[in-house]
Amino acid sequence: MQLKLDSLLTDKKTLAATLSIVLVLLGFGSWCLLDSSVRSVLLYKSPYTFQVEPGLRSQPLAQRLVLVIVDGLQSQDFEAMLTVKDIAGRGVAVSLRGSRGLAHIPASTVLMTGALPEISGVITNWFSDRVMIDSLWSSAHRAGLNTVIIGDNKWKPLFGHSVTQGAYRGPDDKVSNTETNNAILKDAITEITQGKSQLILVSFLPERDFTYSSTGSVQQRITREETAASIDMRLRDISEAVDLSSGTVVFVSGSSYLTHDTLFGFSKNTGDALLVAAGAGIMTPENPPETIQWISGRLVDIAPTCASLLGISMPTHSQGEVMYGVLDLPDHTLSEITIRQTAARARFALEYMNTLSRPAIEDWSLFDAFLLHNDGDYRSASLTALSIDEDIISVMRKARSGLVSASRLISIPILAVIAVLLIFITTMFLQGDIKDVAAAVIGVFCYFTAYYGLMFIKGTLLSSSAILSLSEFTGFYHSRIADSIACATLTAVIIGWVVSGRKDHGKGGQGFFIGLIGFCFVALALFAHIAVFVVTEGSAYAFYLPDIHKGFRCFMYLIQLTVAGILSPVLAGLSEAALILTSKARSSKS
Repeated sequence: MQLKLDSLLTDKKTLAATLSIVLVLLGFGSWCLLDSSVRSVLLYKSPYTFQVEPGLRSQPLAQRLVLVIVDGLQSQDFEAMLTVKDIAGRGVAVSLRGSRGLAHIPASTVLMTGALPEISGVITNWFSDRVMIDSLWSSAHRAGLNTVIIGDNKWKPLFGHSVTQGAYRGPDDKVSNTETNNAILKDAITEITQGKSQLILVSFLPERDFTYSSTGSVQQRITREETAASIDMRLRDISEAVDLSSGTVVFVSGSSYLTHDTLFGFSKNTGDALLVAAGAGIMTPENPPETIQWISGRLVDIAPTCASLLGISMPTHSQGEVMYGVLDLPDHTLSEITIRQTAARARFALEYMNTLSRPAIEDWSLFDAFLLHNDGDYRSASLTALSIDEDIISVMRKARSGLVSASRLISIPILAVIAVLLIFITTMFLQGDIKDVAAAVIGVFCYFTAYYGLMFIKGTLLSSSAILSLSEFTGFYHSRIADSIACATLTAVIIGWVVSGRKDHGKGGQGFFIGLIGFCFVALALFAHIAVFVVTEGSAYAFYLPDIHKGFRCFMYLIQLTVAGILSPVLAGLSEAALILTSKARSSKS
């Protein structure tokens, strides 16, 4: 019996057949996981769109807030823009940290609600329905404020139902974006000087000539400077129209897809979006610096900060915090805002925990903070409220982590079994033959070099921010399959060519065997990346979303693993064919 087992383990044909079956099954499994995961994310329905009782208003710091949004600028552009530097010199400049990955519509929703896509349910750029959670606009509506959105028509389906009026304009092939933006500017100036709106959003379209390049030709640099100057002049006209003694100007810009974070777990990256603000309620530096001095913030903090400036209730679903460091607050107003922010968070947390079927037994009473506030000890009242707020955030973070951990219980054993099986069969296959390992490793190097080199040549962005519509997503998916097949085919040919140069290449099926080992190594490399993602992000997305940027990369690994797994026997046969043809060619030359 032992001899039969030893013979089975050392029979290369049996091992090759077994490894082929395992790789093909792994490829089909990857396709099933890819299909189910993508559907889970793209069809994600937020379970957190429950209604939360809004809080009370606070003392307003400004009578009017003008929020200006332009995409495509970076910190180096801000330094060259005179109006931006002037606003930052008279107020504050904030670098909004996060991780890239969101398209324009989800990022815009984060900006106006302070809630991440996991809460709002706005996941893709082709979302075209109303936002179902609380926002700055609905909070302003409850407070009886007049509101207006002027500019990019992407805002209409999202928040058009919550604003008093809107003047929307979209891209037009017959009219340049520059001309459209000039019309938006005219509408904005008219509203600021003649209208009665207290909350105004001015959203300019991206300039079509605003190009990017890693090296950048002279013409591209000139275009970039001219575009930045055009945006700066529009911002100057808007800031001059606003009475900064009673009104506030907040200017936000970033890449086309601003920022994304997982719930209550924020990245340390900076510069995904930038903000400068000046006017009533904004801290004014005693000695304006010569260069812009950036402080750190988060995109989710903008909505609660703007709510505090207008004295309206915090958006009920916000996970952000008021940026106290940018506001010019008397102690009693600071105490009032911190208490009401914590009270809003507690109301949301109770519903959040109830949705997750997790008991919230913690004492989040603000009674002590109220007593301190009423006694005039505003500093202590603020510190007490902020301490409770941190406790609430910690409890929600732990609840979410528990969900992720629970989804690992099934996935980790499955991943471990697959990895051990692949490694065991491959080890028995090689039987210590270093030459076979070297040829297979060369194949792995060729595959990944070809794949990412092709991505670079084609200019493909390895980020979900590259996908703006469902049709683009489908096209991207098919293109990556084609790229994987092309690179795998090239790898198979190279492996056959490398083996043909060895003296012992005459052994039957040598090209097939080493080609199969090479694609097993490719599969193991891809499998390792996928396993890390599954272990860190979990595998069930009913109550939470994975990091979109990491998830997109895992999506690409799954496509490659599907191709490498399902086609591995065919590709290994191609290696054998390349070996035979190359050997014959060399023999004929000699």
